[in-house]
Amino acid sequence: MKKLKGVSPKKFSAPVFKGAIFDVDGVIIDTAHIHYLSWKKVFIKYGIEFTQADFKKKIDGKPRINGAVTIMPDATAKQIQAVCDEKQKVFQTLLAKEKVKVFLSTVKFIKELKKNNIKLALASSSRNSIPILKRLGLYDIFDAEVEGANLKIGKPHPEIFLLAVKKLKLKPENCIVFEDAQLGIDAAKNAKIKCVAVNRDLTHILRGADITIHNFKEFTFKKAKAMFEV
Repeated sequence: MKKLKGVSPKKFSAPVFKGAIFDVDGVIIDTAHIHYLSWKKVFIKYGIEFTQADFKKKIDGKPRINGAVTIMPDATAKQIQAVCDEKQKVFQTLLAKEKVKVFLSTVKFIKELKKNNIKLALASSSRNSIPILKRLGLYDIFDAEVEGANLKIGKPHPEIFLLAVKKLKLKPENCIVFEDAQLGIDAAKNAKIKCVAVNRDLTHILRGADITIHNFKEFTFKKAKAMFEV
């Protein structure tokens, strides 16, 4: 094949790791058990048996209203709102009594990313996550936040992560999402973003992520960067 004069072939350049997007509960902090107990206490009043498996499969990772609708599909909008309001009151009561667990290996990893000039965003479906991070002094590490509860469509729709990418002024191909819920993993993949699944208890299977880890003791900036090397 003859080369055209003055025309040089385009060089392919692989995407570079520039941004990390974190779900909060289950990845940075652990209040999932408090959420589960709060929902369980409310649903009992309506004669609904609610298990840990129900929480993981049907509510975890969803905005509050969406989760309630999944469990009570025949309820009216007014009833759903009442259930959600009651759940939030129970949650706040339990939260005041229990200490929030912070995953220190995650915090260490986040600080490592920050040191290497990686932009950081929070993307949580829960309205409670951001206030808790502020209270713990972890909020200011991040460059951007997206509160999924304010969006019209929840996970697995990619909106929450695409908005996080936009706020970081990056492209999806330059980012990694860190998630512990199947709906979040699905949302990341729907957004065409690389995803690391955090499966801490190994009692359920998470599918579709690029990499699955048990905790951040086994994951580093170097390993994250390697995900972009072709």
